[in-house]
Amino acid sequence: MMNPSGIPLPPDLAGGPVVIGVDDATTCGRPLRAAVFLARALCRPILLVHVRRRSMPMVEGYVPIPEEMAVDDVAEDAIESALRTMLISGGELEGVDWELISVTGETASEIIRIAQDREAACVVVGKRHKGFAEFVHRITSGSVSRAVVATQKFPVLVVP
Repeated sequence: MMNPSGIPLPPDLAGGPVVIGVDDATTCGRPLRAAVFLARALCRPILLVHVRRRSMPMVEGYVPIPEEMAVDDVAEDAIESALRTMLISGGELEGVDWELISVTGETASEIIRIAQDREAACVVVGKRHKGFAEFVHRITSGSVSRAVVATQKFPVLVVP
């Protein structure tokens, strides 16, 4: 199998999309551009995965009431709509087939699950290096890029 430029593609390359985790159009610039480059080179679509984190922690024994969940969903829908608008207006995705999906859960686990379900050709993740808040988040939630790389089930490109 070859791409349009005549470059042979690896025979074991999965037939699915290039998967990229996105949280904010302003912070995913370099990883998004890398994913677009790979998608074009591999002749694959891009699957952008936005993972929603619950604004309220799920504590054992606590069951949120429907009104609490509805407020969370409305806020997340607004965030997703703004993200879609920013991705379209940014222009990076022009000329590439793409799809944006949103799921709720733990970021690394959801990216891994979706990449496996869709038989991803490659997964692109960004690596953050900013400030104390990011350090605390990494301690409490773990590094998304590290967790995705550790699965070793598909090629992963980590973009700083």
